[in-house]
Amino acid sequence: MTQKKNQAVESPEEHSCRGSFSGNARNKLELIFTMVRRDISQIHRQGLPLLLLLSAILLTIGISFLVIANSGAGFGGELDITGQPWTVPSIGFGGGKSGIPFSSVTLLQVVYGYSVVVTMILIPAAFSLNYNSEVKKGTIRTLTCYPLGVFEITIAKLAYAAIVGFIFAAPVSMLPVLGLEKSVFDLFAVFATAYAFSLVIVAVGAFAANAITVATKKMYIQPPVLANLLVVFSFFTTSTILNLLGAALSFASPFFQAVGQLTPLSLYHQGRLLLTYVFGGSESPIWLVFLLPIALSVLGVWLTLKLWPDIYEKE
Repeated sequence: MTQKKNQAVESPEEHSCRGSFSGNARNKLELIFTMVRRDISQIHRQGLPLLLLLSAILLTIGISFLVIANSGAGFGGELDITGQPWTVPSIGFGGGKSGIPFSSVTLLQVVYGYSVVVTMILIPAAFSLNYNSEVKKGTIRTLTCYPLGVFEITIAKLAYAAIVGFIFAAPVSMLPVLGLEKSVFDLFAVFATAYAFSLVIVAVGAFAANAITVATKKMYIQPPVLANLLVVFSFFTTSTILNLLGAALSFASPFFQAVGQLTPLSLYHQGRLLLTYVFGGSESPIWLVFLLPIALSVLGVWLTLKLWPDIYEKE
């Protein structure tokens, strides 16, 4: 006599608290969307006050700088960025008499640099606050009792950071620069480039941390930590920042020159070159460099799929 299968009992292949990947992709996607919606609806518990504070500080800095710049004051009376070409180095900082190490920069460097600072702070902050809150409360272990694994959880946290990061970073980046006599499309393109590269760096860091966990069998470095480290690395290896540091700390200039050998690996640096190329400048990015984050992401995703969610139980 054939026993009738009890529909209330699922086989280990159908359900597992160890995050079995047997569920079909559509169900997994729905669960990821559900997780993201839950996180957004509970944003007040995911560090909302800190995100608001950071946004207010960055917006104040951006507006103050642009107001001073548009007035042509505060930099030897020579800085006037309204209506300037994107890629022509005609924005003077007063040279040596103002004590600022740049004799001139482009408008693109000013606007893109501001967008980079905004996105490199707000996107990693959204990702870190959300991820760390889940770990601290222990609810990340509860999530693994659904048919979800480390890959799905990581994707959901990155999606949350992408949405929340955009909501906060877009107005903070765009509002101060709307008076520069440039089209909104151009200004948004500059912001979108900085936003995209910040998000890519955070994603690479998250999946690379998971890959390290697979190799070491223990989460020695959490995804938010490595993501923030990579963002800082990419920012401080740009040629603009290294030139500034080298001029301000002349005694350490040999060190900054040595670090400058890593500049081609900086996605923020390549992003500025990409925008220069798009806006008709003479520079262009090293296109092969863009293959590096793609390769790291693919490797990280592949290894993340091999990572059992019981790793959270050791945290």
